[in-house]
Amino acid sequence: MTSLSRLTERSDFLVENARFMTLATRGTDGAWASTVNFVPLRNPLRLMWYSLRRAQHSRNIESDPRTSGSVFMTGLSAGLGLDGAQFTGTASAVGPDELDELSSWYYERNFPDGEVRDQWRLPLEEFRGDGPRRFYVLEVHRWWLLDIDQWLVDKNDQRVAVPLDALGRRPSDGAYSQGGTR
Repeated sequence: MTSLSRLTERSDFLVENARFMTLATRGTDGAWASTVNFVPLRNPLRLMWYSLRRAQHSRNIESDPRTSGSVFMTGLSAGLGLDGAQFTGTASAVGPDELDELSSWYYERNFPDGEVRDQWRLPLEEFRGDGPRRFYVLEVHRWWLLDIDQWLVDKNDQRVAVPLDALGRRPSDGAYSQGGTR
């Protein structure tokens, strides 16, 4: 049996170091999956990215905010050399009152080097009003990890649930949390 502390450690590593997730949404045209570049927010656990408003997943979120997805990493030195998580949650566009602060956090996390960040930063006007883009935040409701320990025993792909209260809080890491504190 995998210990909660090990599950939490693995989950935190994925949340803090993976940069891409596969996002699944559902709309009038059916189910859709997209790969998006995310950054984490904590307290509670949320994943943030930006997309074009006309993208299929963006339109789907507007009509049905329920989402699911996965985060994974390969090339890891320990164990199988990979790890991954699945999640469910609800997503919504970032409102104008949080846009400045959350967009700053997104660019700081993705591009720690200021010169590189300036090259990638898009004008905020693109995210306001009738602009073509939006930042989105997915609040994670449930989180599961690949059950690596059991896979090593029987080669059956299974997952193990990780309680959100074990991964929502990381006060010492400087991660953005609800209420604007880092």
